[in-house]
Amino acid sequence: MRSQKKRSLDLSECLKSVFLFLMSAAFLVAIVPSGDAATKAPPRKSLEHYVQQIGPAGGEAPLDIGKVYNSVPPDKPLRTATQFKVVDDFNGGELKNSLGGAWIVEKEQEKKVRLDLKKEDARGAQSGSSLWARINLKKKDKTTFRTLLERLDMSAAHYLVLKCKTQAAAPFRGRIRVALSDWAGKTVEKDITEACLETENWNDVVLPMAAFMGVDLDQLGYLSFSVFARDHNLAGKLGLDEIAFGGQSEVGFESNEDNFVGFPQAVLNEPRRKELLATRDDKELLLKIAQDTWRYFENATDKRNHLISDHFKVGDFPLAGAYTSPTDIALDLMGTVAARDLGIITPGQAARRVQAVLKTLKKLKTWKGFFFNFYETTRLGVARPFISSVDNGWLAVSLVVARQAFPGEIAAEASAILDGFHFQEFLDPDVHQLRVGFDVEQQRPTPYHYGMLVTEARVASLYGIGKGDLPREHWWYLYRTAPEDWEWQTQKPQGKRVARDKVGYFQGYYKDGKQKFVPSWGGSLFEFLMPTLVISEQKYAKKNLGINDRIAVELQRDYALKEKKYPVWGISPTATSDGRRWQYGEYGVKRLGVKGYPDRGVITPHASFLALDALPKDAIKNIRKLLEFELYGEYGFYDAISFPSKRINTQYLALDQGMVLIPIANYLKKGVIQGYFHADPVGKKTGKLLEQEDFFKD
Repeated sequence: MRSQKKRSLDLSECLKSVFLFLMSAAFLVAIVPSGDAATKAPPRKSLEHYVQQIGPAGGEAPLDIGKVYNSVPPDKPLRTATQFKVVDDFNGGELKNSLGGAWIVEKEQEKKVRLDLKKEDARGAQSGSSLWARINLKKKDKTTFRTLLERLDMSAAHYLVLKCKTQAAAPFRGRIRVALSDWAGKTVEKDITEACLETENWNDVVLPMAAFMGVDLDQLGYLSFSVFARDHNLAGKLGLDEIAFGGQSEVGFESNEDNFVGFPQAVLNEPRRKELLATRDDKELLLKIAQDTWRYFENATDKRNHLISDHFKVGDFPLAGAYTSPTDIALDLMGTVAARDLGIITPGQAARRVQAVLKTLKKLKTWKGFFFNFYETTRLGVARPFISSVDNGWLAVSLVVARQAFPGEIAAEASAILDGFHFQEFLDPDVHQLRVGFDVEQQRPTPYHYGMLVTEARVASLYGIGKGDLPREHWWYLYRTAPEDWEWQTQKPQGKRVARDKVGYFQGYYKDGKQKFVPSWGGSLFEFLMPTLVISEQKYAKKNLGINDRIAVELQRDYALKEKKYPVWGISPTATSDGRRWQYGEYGVKRLGVKGYPDRGVITPHASFLALDALPKDAIKNIRKLLEFELYGEYGFYDAISFPSKRINTQYLALDQGMVLIPIANYLKKGVIQGYFHADPVGKKTGKLLEQEDFFKD
């Protein structure tokens, strides 16, 4: 159970504090001080003495620093052990570390040091390699090479470890130092010469993290190595391998976890699942699920910056994503409104949460008022220099909801951010469609567009039209079906040419059996239904998107239950995992899409909650069926279950949690989130636009 593990970790924190204090006091045990006058370190067994004096905590074995690498069998890579976060074992065949950061030699240093990979592994692996720096220095000179740590969070690490070895025609008379630098440039350097020269073979270097006092371990920027020549020219080689941060248990996860308010203590919430199965009243059932789902938004929030984590994963390989996106933030804002209106939190709590998020939004770096695709939740850095039109569209509609739900100061702050959005920046005048985004690094827009009407991107189009950034005609330039000459599409569209607002377009549709429908790109319920979080298509678009939503759910339901014989339905993009790794995959019913995503037997609960708007009775029936599987944790439904294996991905995504909580609020409170949007001047204009079209009129 996760709760048992957590108690053990709490006790080990006490050990860690004493351990790091003694490590600092006994620092000569593992390394020698910086400078030429340093003396040789005492034998390492004295450090084991310090650790043994502290003793184990909670039944754990003492930390045996002299045998750090021996905790992993020699025939297995170090990265298979979760108590290590490997920076580089140099087995990838290129000068990039395990985090994707390059090994860098500055141009002015190229004559002093050259980096190469050599087929020699410090742990004896036959297929392994190591990094070798060829050094050529004149006396009193120095050289440095470094690697990017990509703002790595190692706040829960106990030590930095590496293996080193020297080769030279004469005794190696230089000094070797290692340094850590943080995101702000703060650097602490430590001498490791004596450890590297202890034997002619590979030697262990173990540095307590307390040695790097002053460096922000929440966001590390660089790991660097420097070699100094003393009173003689220095020519030789320095070998490095198995560079890693070490700690207790899941050191990478624990370093991220401590930034957030909380984390689930157990994998399954069986008492609650059984309680839900026994709950006969549908509204009571949905409210209980909403209460559990809200716990994600409460706990997966950065303690300092109040931004929601993109994902939490529990189980054997836990994860806490220390980044977020505009869409994650949008669903957090609307989820807060939903929780307030469902009575889960008080109005005061909701207002404070929204104000805190808006305050952080003002601190974030933007491009022409728009927000980047990913931000670090800890230091608010831009994690990817790309501007997404659809992600900013979702943030925009959430701010519309916020200003309607919270009059006064919050409304003014939300409006101030919205005033900076100008969606004409994304409009391609040649095709009258929105570009996918803008690559700030390359300083150019993407060559791709959101061309289909039935995708989640239609919220950006509707917001832009409602605000006045985009002309009404843009709506009619969106494809109902792909152009007829796109021969690769899943079926040839039927329909006729029509004209609105002086724009001629093809009013097309596909057929599944006798049923007509307007396809999405991939045939997933996410594309058909996500916009209904804020747009009341059943009310304002009865003859077009509203009826199409209902048909899409029916076709997906029948495909899953009748054709594929799955016990439940709901095929949509979601996260799946395979051991340590996870990926976000696009799944759908191929024939319901123009291109069509694959069906891999992956069912996601969020699809059923989205379907509450279009087909509520079937959706609730499916939700009850989903509860029969061990798919429920402390924060509600997990992200996906695969058939026929019944493999469950014990992960929560902010995106999918929002697509559970907000539809429940809309269902139980008569379209409350949709109502906020349509009450706004932006929403009023879109309502009139949505009423005009009839998808299937002969």
